[in-house]
Amino acid sequence: MDARTCLELLLGESTTVTALLEHLVGEPVDARQLRHVRVPAVAPNLLDVPEGQLLLRRSAVLQGRESGRAYLRAESLLVTTRLRRSFTERLRTGHDPIGRIMTSEKLDYTRTLLPAHDREAVLAFLEPEESDSLLVRSYRLEVEDEPVMIIEESFLRSLEPFLTACPEAP
Repeated sequence: MDARTCLELLLGESTTVTALLEHLVGEPVDARQLRHVRVPAVAPNLLDVPEGQLLLRRSAVLQGRESGRAYLRAESLLVTTRLRRSFTERLRTGHDPIGRIMTSEKLDYTRTLLPAHDREAVLAFLEPEESDSLLVRSYRLEVEDEPVMIIEESFLRSLEPFLTACPEAP
């Protein structure tokens, strides 16, 4: 089984991407190279917010805390008014990845992968960096049946050595 197929199988499990990465690489990962920008929503949009509502666009690279190796690039678009203040404060002031914050805040969420035609709209709005990725995917997260964010993830080729034997999910 190749590394991409292994990663796709592991991502099908019900765990956060943060937990999966930490399990695979054997070290904690932190969000680095952070950039937060407020942007107005366009209409129509996949977050069910009115045109002009301010959203938070977040860019991050998840990298190993000890190794400093980059494993994932992520672009996110968040409806901060639908998230707890403690969540957005941690996002703004720390280096915790979104998955770690979701877990520690005990937020129950659902993840819906976006079809290709929706992904094109996301790419135009999020403007992710071009990279030599192992796998790229886009999805929407909902909390209490309300959309709270769209995430575009690029799993980097630096993960390949950790996927040669396709470990079990965490």
